[in-house]
Amino acid sequence: MAYLNHNIPPFATYIRNEYMYNHEKGHGEFTECEVHTICSMRRRAVLFEALLDNGVNWTRRPITAFCWKEGAPVRPIHHHMYWDCFSHYPDVQVRERLKFMRADLLTVDKELVRGSYMFTIDWGHESPAMLDSDYSEDPEHKCAHMFKMDDGNFFAYPNNRIVWEDDAFIGDRLKVNPGYKIDQTVYTIEDKREHMETDDSYMTEFMVDKKD
Repeated sequence: MAYLNHNIPPFATYIRNEYMYNHEKGHGEFTECEVHTICSMRRRAVLFEALLDNGVNWTRRPITAFCWKEGAPVRPIHHHMYWDCFSHYPDVQVRERLKFMRADLLTVDKELVRGSYMFTIDWGHESPAMLDSDYSEDPEHKCAHMFKMDDGNFFAYPNNRIVWEDDAFIGDRLKVNPGYKIDQTVYTIEDKREHMETDDSYMTEFMVDKKD
């Protein structure tokens, strides 16, 4: 698992210029760029690295810095991402079953917004030598599905704030909260065999089968 930085499927978009001038100027102006990497630091918003069309490569820009429409509304950062990063160890995948799917996302202000799936960021605790003080492997853990939103922005949302759309499979889409609860069980195998004894019967049976 990568530490701190991870490649993502690159995508062309705009960076809001104020994010290159310490928010002192550049508001309402945009520069073309290609976003290609994320940076994950625990309890910080996910950050992105982008190559600009003037040859500059800019690191650690927040998700709010980017839009694929120049007229995209400026939203607070807690609309773009529901949780901070869970650890310094990110993983990035394009979930094949979710690829190109559309979905409705429920913001913290109860606004329903639509977008298209891009990829997923997930987290883990990499080093057993270090105290695990985060929630990356806790039942309360959340991943972040990255979306290209219809309004021109980008969002990164967890499963419990998304209702997916697939007219070939999903019939009755959720309209109200179903009341699902987080499963607090930690599922393991080897601690369930305390009254069993293991032996070499599998190996000896295998050797007999080979002789036959």
